[in-house]
Amino acid sequence: MEQIRFGDQVIRFDRERTAQAYSSMKGGDAERCGCSSCRNFAAQRSTVYPENFRRLLDQLGVNVEKEGEVYECGPEGSLRIYGGWFYLVGELIEPGERLTDAGSGFQYYFVDAKHLPKPKTNFGQSFIAVEFSTKLPWVISEQPG
Repeated sequence: MEQIRFGDQVIRFDRERTAQAYSSMKGGDAERCGCSSCRNFAAQRSTVYPENFRRLLDQLGVNVEKEGEVYECGPEGSLRIYGGWFYLVGELIEPGERLTDAGSGFQYYFVDAKHLPKPKTNFGQSFIAVEFSTKLPWVISEQPG
């Protein structure tokens, strides 16, 4: 396992085992759910994640196309507030207290995944999640529900 620091958080992770878990997944939560909010998110997935966050996910062995969960919290002005998380094999060494800002209002932090819904794929006994939040426009033709 490797150990890295992000802001005031320290995690230990296993890139190979994480990548193996993702290779067995058919798709992400937005595809599994299929509601209009998730379809709106999936339609923008290629631009949702800042490049530095994509590089982080790659370093961790996480497939950026396969979120463990995506949810929409409603409107804020002309945008919609979204959140979600990605699972990974590892452990939270120093929980810290602050979000890491990846730019353009995209924020993330690491959490103990024991309090989240069980992943659809087996990540083993020790897994954590990187949780994110962002704001997106509504881009699909169907109106929000």
